[in-house]
Amino acid sequence: MHVRTLVTAGPPTSNGDLHLGHLSGPYTAGDIYTRYLRLQRRDVHYVSAADDHQSYVALKATQTGRTPQDVADEYGLVIKTSLDKAGVAMDLFGQPSRSPRYIRFLQDFVATLHAKGILFARTSDVPYCETCDRMLFEAHIKGRCAHCGAGSDGGICEACGHPNKGSDLESPRCAACGTPPSSSRPSTRLFFPLNNYRDYLRGYAQNAVMNPHARALCDSLLAKELPDVAVTQPADWGIPVPIDGFEAQCISAWFELGPHYLAVCEMLHENGGGPEWREFWTGDADVIQCFGFDSAYFHIVLFAALFHAYDPAIRPPKGFIVNEFYRLDGRKFSTSRKHALWASDFLDEYASDAVRFHLCLTRPESEQTNFTVAEFLQTLNGELVGVWDCWLKALATKMSGQQAPRAETWQPEQLRFHQRLARLVSEIGASYELDGFSPHRAVRLLSELVRETVAFATANVHHADNPHRQDENRTN
Repeated sequence: MHVRTLVTAGPPTSNGDLHLGHLSGPYTAGDIYTRYLRLQRRDVHYVSAADDHQSYVALKATQTGRTPQDVADEYGLVIKTSLDKAGVAMDLFGQPSRSPRYIRFLQDFVATLHAKGILFARTSDVPYCETCDRMLFEAHIKGRCAHCGAGSDGGICEACGHPNKGSDLESPRCAACGTPPSSSRPSTRLFFPLNNYRDYLRGYAQNAVMNPHARALCDSLLAKELPDVAVTQPADWGIPVPIDGFEAQCISAWFELGPHYLAVCEMLHENGGGPEWREFWTGDADVIQCFGFDSAYFHIVLFAALFHAYDPAIRPPKGFIVNEFYRLDGRKFSTSRKHALWASDFLDEYASDAVRFHLCLTRPESEQTNFTVAEFLQTLNGELVGVWDCWLKALATKMSGQQAPRAETWQPEQLRFHQRLARLVSEIGASYELDGFSPHRAVRLLSELVRETVAFATANVHHADNPHRQDENRTN
């Protein structure tokens, strides 16, 4: 019997709708992989939840004059609607900020690490914006990455995947008003000593399935001393810290995303959709996580260390399906810069199957790829309508509710055709397996299969009037 499988998709931040760049990555990937496993009669659950407590949600609330909870409520529903329109079938898409069970789990997670003596307090200076009267951390600060020089927010550089403290960004500025920090203020926070787990991380990462880019980043990070990670932040939006002396702070949104995955499984169990979280994470289940490259450090390095520190019985994920950035007209999709095609609007205009096909065809698996409306329409009208639709209509006409006829005598060209189909079917199946997962390759091979079928039918139609070639004609 096959073991149980948990598939997770990285949590979308509830500060805006999904755009096509999001759909091209973890959400359709997780859905495709889950559907494939179910065809193999695997016991599989596919889950995700909104990233409600991110500082991006608080920033959006500040910019629009609303409360963070109102922003999270609105966009959590919008995101769920877009996933449904895209045919992404999850067993659970949760809203953590409205789940008492989720919040208790996160607080218990932090309290357990603290009780074990793993967390430590440290006072350090945090950049401060006098104009906004706010300490600048995570989404509230922008600058240039000290590692690669690209523009970066606090926490992680999307370009190179390396983490930062926010305070070590070059040319920093406030994300809300755009001015440089006018000062810094001391803040005593709790930290997690990530470097203590470097040997453990090296050992597990060797056996985990991931693409070459993610593995190169992992190797680079683990080759040097790892940073201490802030567990708490002086924030007014998020989950309150359950530790004496830190009640005025919130659990860091970046830290939260590790135990987030365990807590989402508890939400699934609470809703009657699956077993309690330990059966996924400490039993024989396989955990497969889907996310963008900019989250690789968190998922592959930080979260695995957090899980091990919390409970050594937790088994790290078996593998990671990682995508690169999808670009729109040559520039990065961006919710904050409003450079995007919003999923809900686009799916109102075009069928989800057509959209998903093109997203798979142009999916950024090993390198950044680009979306243009013109290329999408070419796929729609040229490939799907011009080739696939014609083939399916012809097939429906030929079958007319009948079973496919058997070939009585196999001719050499029929054998060659059958062998080509068998090869293509085998390669398509391999494109859905974890260690070779590639929807891009799968749709290209499927298109090749359709073209081979059309070519075979076209070549053999000439036998229709020949009474001595009815074996060939019958299987045309």
